[in-house]
This record gives sequence, structure tokens and C-alpha cells, in this order.
Amino acid sequence: MALYGIKISINGPMNGLINVIYGLNNAINGLNNAINGLNNAINGLNNVINGLKNAKNGLNSAIDGLKNAKNGLNSAIDGLNNAINGLNNVINGLNNAINGLSNGVNALKNA
Repeated sequence: MALYGIKISINGPMNGLINVIYGLNNAINGLNNAINGLNNAINGLNNVINGLKNAKNGLNSAIDGLKNAKNGLNSAIDGLNNAINGLNNVINGLNNAINGLSNGVNALKNA
């Protein structure tokens, strides 16, 4: 009977230790779940960062395209200004020719 009493007195603390171990295992599982959740959140944030980097690269490409378009338009404006200057020279030449012809006509009238 004394052995039975020792067994009973050991079973109580053993059951308590087993319950503590189960509790610790549950806590470890909870921590692992929390770590997995944090890793998922980190992965999600990394995806957001990558998306923002891609968007930034896209915007930089668009800006470069707009700068190239601006340069092209400035070149076109320069070309048009040169054409206008050339036409003004032609107009001045024609006006000079008209004046010369008018002077010639007047000279013939007065002769």
C-alpha cells in the first residue's frame, strides 16, 4: 500500500508537469503562428515596396519620354522659326523687287 501511495503522490506532480509541457507546446505553437503571420506581413510589405519601385521606374521612364518629346518640340519650333525667318527674307526680297519695278515704271512714265 505504501508503494501505491508513492505512485499516487508522483502521478499528481507528473500530471502537472505534463500539463505544463502541453501549455508550453501550445505557447510555442502560438509563437510560431505569430512568427508566420509576421513573415507573411513582411512579404506583403516587400511586395508593396517592389510595386512602388516598379511604379517609380515607370514614372521615371514616362518623365524621360516627356523630356524627349519636349526636346523634339523645341527642335520643331527652332525649325519653324528658321522657316519663318527664311520666308521673311523672301518677302523682303519680293518687296525690294516690287519697289524696283515701281521705280522703273515711274522712270518710264516720266521719260
